[in-house]
Amino acid sequence: MIVEPARTEDTADISRLLAAYLSTTEQEKAEHGLATGGPLPQRYQDEIDHPQELLAQTLVARKASGERPSGVVVLKTDADQVEIKRLWVDPAERGTGAGRALLQAAQQQAGPRRIVLTVWDWRAAPIALYRSLGFVETPSWDDRERLLCLTFQSSR
Repeated sequence: MIVEPARTEDTADISRLLAAYLSTTEQEKAEHGLATGGPLPQRYQDEIDHPQELLAQTLVARKASGERPSGVVVLKTDADQVEIKRLWVDPAERGTGAGRALLQAAQQQAGPRRIVLTVWDWRAAPIALYRSLGFVETPSWDDRERLLCLTFQSSR
């Protein structure tokens, strides 16, 4: 698995991956009584429609050099922390190590800065992956019901 910064030619695939992630998330939220299940909120649709605006903050996973991205992680970097905003691996590519590789690349890129993320409590597989890489649950900074807040602090 290769993880590298997103390139301009990846924008269509980033859009595809983000659309799958955001649509799935909204569907799951509706199934858990946390959303109505209508169209995507505009802020999410904007990410799908304008993925080029996220390129500088995005890493992609590929099975091999030159292949289309099978996974994506979008980061928001501040002076003291890095937030994982989106992490998604195409369902057909799950089990290949793409999610782990993307998270490890994000950890490496963060260096000594703290990494923060939120995840819905019903997403058992991602939660297990986060915990296996040293993320721990912390008091919530987000008031949305059923949303877990996790952090990772490098020992570097």
